[in-house]
Amino acid sequence: MSQSLTYILFSTLDAAVVNALILKIYKQPLLRYKYKILVLSVALVICSFLMRTVINLPALDLPLQYIIFVMFYYSVLEYRLHYAAFIIGSGLSAYISIQMIVYYCLAAIGIADKSVIFAHSGFPVNAIQLCSIVIGAAVALFLWMTERGFSFIIVPPHDTFRIKYSEYSHRIVVISGIISAVTIFLTLIIILSQNYILLMILSLASFGIAYYYSDRGDYESVRSDIEKHCNKIEEEQS
Repeated sequence: MSQSLTYILFSTLDAAVVNALILKIYKQPLLRYKYKILVLSVALVICSFLMRTVINLPALDLPLQYIIFVMFYYSVLEYRLHYAAFIIGSGLSAYISIQMIVYYCLAAIGIADKSVIFAHSGFPVNAIQLCSIVIGAAVALFLWMTERGFSFIIVPPHDTFRIKYSEYSHRIVVISGIISAVTIFLTLIIILSQNYILLMILSLASFGIAYYYSDRGDYESVRSDIEKHCNKIEEEQS
């Protein structure tokens, strides 16, 4: 099998695992979207391969993939735009963190170096992809089997017209979504400067912020449900 075909195969699995992470972190259905996600994964791989081999702008790969992800989740899976930006930013930050940890582990034993970030073939690239896929898939499987994750985002289709941005859950999603989007686009500058320690720190920080706001979102969702239930009981008793 040629190096290009190996890269395409691993990149397809890469994209599928990222989708699994995104959906399972927020307790969203995965199998329901399996064919749509397959189409998205293939589209992302084609985009990535062209950016790295034909257009020769590998640094633009991640920001462009983020845009494709968000628009696909918004237009095809019918998530609200700010929800799509939020959960995709969170999932991508988690996966980039996994990749960077794998990269530094392989670099420590002499398998990878800085040039691997811009490459699309070779053993170091395949090793990082394979290790990241296995770890990412294991995390997604763990979340699914243990029913862990955040549940304040309802399963789509979402009503995109009636959105109360004054509600706490919407505010934190918008804020965290903006932070995630800015982080993804900052990676362009960081990758060009080859400061991969900063990239790992930024990815971990972005996921940490998303985790904090997600936890707050779950808390506010439960609190809101309890308030509605109490108000309903009071109305019935009055």
